[in-house]
Amino acid sequence: MNENFPLLSIIIISLNRKKDLLNCLKSIFSQIYKHYEVLLIDNGSSDGSAEAVEEKFPEVRIFKTNKNLGTSYTRNAGVNFSKGDLIWFLDSDVYLEDIYTLKNLIQLFIDDQEIDGIGGEAKINNNGKIIGTKKLKLYANGLTKGYFYENAENKKISVKIIPTCNLLIKKEAIKEVGGFDHFYFFYLEDMDLTYRISQRGYKLIVYHKCPVVHHFSESLRFSNHFKSKRNRIYFLLKNQGLISIIFLPFNDLLYLVNLDNLKRIYKKFFQRQRIYKHLVTENKKKITIKNVFDTFKTTSIITLSILTSYIYIPIFLFKYNFKLRKKINFLNLIKQENFIFLNKKVTK
Repeated sequence: MNENFPLLSIIIISLNRKKDLLNCLKSIFSQIYKHYEVLLIDNGSSDGSAEAVEEKFPEVRIFKTNKNLGTSYTRNAGVNFSKGDLIWFLDSDVYLEDIYTLKNLIQLFIDDQEIDGIGGEAKINNNGKIIGTKKLKLYANGLTKGYFYENAENKKISVKIIPTCNLLIKKEAIKEVGGFDHFYFFYLEDMDLTYRISQRGYKLIVYHKCPVVHHFSESLRFSNHFKSKRNRIYFLLKNQGLISIIFLPFNDLLYLVNLDNLKRIYKKFFQRQRIYKHLVTENKKKITIKNVFDTFKTTSIITLSILTSYIYIPIFLFKYNFKLRKKINFLNLIKQENFIFLNKKVTK
């Protein structure tokens, strides 16, 4: 099967995640399926990540930048540098717990020639314990919702978006839509790409037999939440038009007061406090006043980030012609001189 199937290019973007990155690469090279190349785009790390990979995994093609160029730009560079007809995007903080994961992904392409992109589950690793699986949906108003559930569905599911923490996709699909939009320095760039690909008629699915384990991290920083909500405004205006913005405040209100969403916010807080694992195993732990206060703080940050992101609606409408924006080929904007090729032991 290895020799008869097109070369797979595995693209990993990393910024100061040396330990996670090395674990990720170790799990990749443990896979049964071997017909692949691995590209590391080191996005300006200062922790010696690229040098450590060069020493421990000399077969990896390493491209290093002098500064953080953003995930969209560096992923597009990875696509341009890749040699394979299939691209597998992985986050640097994931690892493959099953040595058959890649083989299962490839087998799906062999069995169903209509499939153009596959996403697997992202199991959530919280301090060494798998606490659930993150599943994403794209709402009509462009909201992405992540939530935890215990039992994965045992079937292929057609989707419109797939996160790049675990996305295997045909290179031709990426090229047809012009790659990742460089506006998204970070947050929602993968949703934008795969949504545009699905709108072109490409078939995207998620399948439970192709999981990765993703390290849990949830930021309480207002700036991160704000950027995510701001990017959502851009996504909506670009991909769904002004009509999607008209009902956005009402949809956001429903989102915030929805009991399931409030429950999810509490769960996220408990995970940060390392006590959610006790809740799901039915170990009782007293919820203190500080717990309640901090959870209220989290909810307030999310609410404030949503409200302040609205100021970008007129800014984006004035600044961008979204019809023209969707026609830009961002892959053609990559400058090779921004990247230093490190590993001389492999072919550039």
